[in-house]
Amino acid sequence: MLIYLFIFLSFLQMGFFGLGGNAGTQAQLEHELITLHHWLTPEQLGDLMVFCRTLPGGTGLNAATLSSALATVSQFGFWGSVLACLTAWLGLSVPAFAWTACWLKMVNSSSHKNLLHCVMTLLRPMVPGLIAAAALIMMGGPGNFGSPTLAPWDFWVSVFLFISTILGVVVFRFHSTFMVLLCGIAGWILL
Repeated sequence: MLIYLFIFLSFLQMGFFGLGGNAGTQAQLEHELITLHHWLTPEQLGDLMVFCRTLPGGTGLNAATLSSALATVSQFGFWGSVLACLTAWLGLSVPAFAWTACWLKMVNSSSHKNLLHCVMTLLRPMVPGLIAAAALIMMGGPGNFGSPTLAPWDFWVSVFLFISTILGVVVFRFHSTFMVLLCGIAGWILL
C-alpha cells in the first residue's frame, strides 16, 4: 500500500517542479518511473509517451494515469490501479492549483511585475534544454532505436524515420499527425 504514497509524492513533485510542459517533464518521468522506482522499462515509457500523445487531453495527465495503472495492476488488480490513477491525478493536480494561485497573485500585484519578468526571462532558455535532455534520454536506449551492432536493420530504419520526420515537419511543413501516420506505416512495413 506504500506504493500509493510514492505515486502521489512522485506526481506531486512532477507537478511542482516540472518545467517546460509535457515535453520538459519527460526527463522527470524517466527519472521517477524508471530509474528511481523501477515501475516501467525504458521501452514501456517510450510506448507510453507515444500512446499518451495520441489520446485526447493533456499528455501529463495521460502519462500519470497510464503509468500508475501499469505500476499497480499486477499487484492490486483493476480497482487497485483505478485508485492509483486517482492518486496520480490528485498529485499532479494539486500543484497546478497552487501555481495558478501564485501566478494570479503576482500578475495582479504591481510590486511583483519586475520579479515576474526576471523569472520568466531566466526560465525561457531552460525549457529547450529540458526538452533536448528528454529526447536524448528517450533515444538512448536500444529499445527505441535499436542497436547498430545487435540489430542494424532496425537501427537504420529508425534513424531514417527519425530524420524523415524532422525533414518532413521542418523543411516541407507537413503536419506532424500526417508524418506520424506515414512513419507508422513505413515502420510497420519495414520492421
